[in-house]
Amino acid sequence: MRESARKGFVTVATGNTMYYIMARNLLLSYRHFASDPLPFAIICDRTNRYTDCFDDVILLRDPTRSYNDKLLLPSLVPYDQTIFVDADCLAYRDLNDIWTIFEGSPAFGVLGRQLPLDSENGWFKKSDIGDLSDKIKFCITLHGGAYYIDRNGAGLSDFIGTVAYVHEHFFDYKFRLFIKPADEPIFALACAVLGYAPADNYFPWICYNHTTFS
Repeated sequence: MRESARKGFVTVATGNTMYYIMARNLLLSYRHFASDPLPFAIICDRTNRYTDCFDDVILLRDPTRSYNDKLLLPSLVPYDQTIFVDADCLAYRDLNDIWTIFEGSPAFGVLGRQLPLDSENGWFKKSDIGDLSDKIKFCITLHGGAYYIDRNGAGLSDFIGTVAYVHEHFFDYKFRLFIKPADEPIFALACAVLGYAPADNYFPWICYNHTTFS
C-alpha cells in the first residue's frame, strides 16, 4: 500500500463474485473518465483477478459479507483523504470533481439533506430514537453510494464510537424505510448526533451498475 498517498478512492466487495465484477467495472469507468486518475483501493475478503486491477487491496480479517463490512470504512481507509463509492455504481463523468463538494466536510462526510428536527421526511424522527433524541442536531437523509473519510480528521474516533453505539442499539430506534440495520441509517444517525451536516448534493456522477461481464 502506498502510505504516502494523500487522496484516493475505495470500494468494498465481499462474498459473491458478482460484487467483485461490479467493483472492477466501477474502477474501469472511473479511469475512463478521470483526466488524472487517483489511487483506487478495494476492501475485500479475498484476492482474485478482479482485485488485481486495483492500486491497493485491503483484506478484511473477519468479513461478514454484509453491510457490517461498510461500517468498518472509517477505520480501514487507505489514504489520508478517501472517497468511498459503492461497488454497484458506475462513473459517467470525472469523479475527481467530487472532491470540491466535500471541501469543508467533517471527518466523515456524506451527501444528502439536512432537515429540521420536526421533519417528517428524514430517515428518523426525534421521537423515535430514544436515548439519542436530545443529542441530535437535525434530521437527515443521505446517499449511501458515496462517503468521505479524513482519517486524520478531528472527531473521527468519536464518529467510529457513535456508529458502534447506534449499531448495537439499532432496534431500540425506529427508522423510516429501514426495518433492518444498514449502513445508511446508522451513518445518518451518527452524523446527526455529532452535528456532521451533509453536503447538500445527491451525487450526479454515478449510476447503478447492473451490467456484469466476466
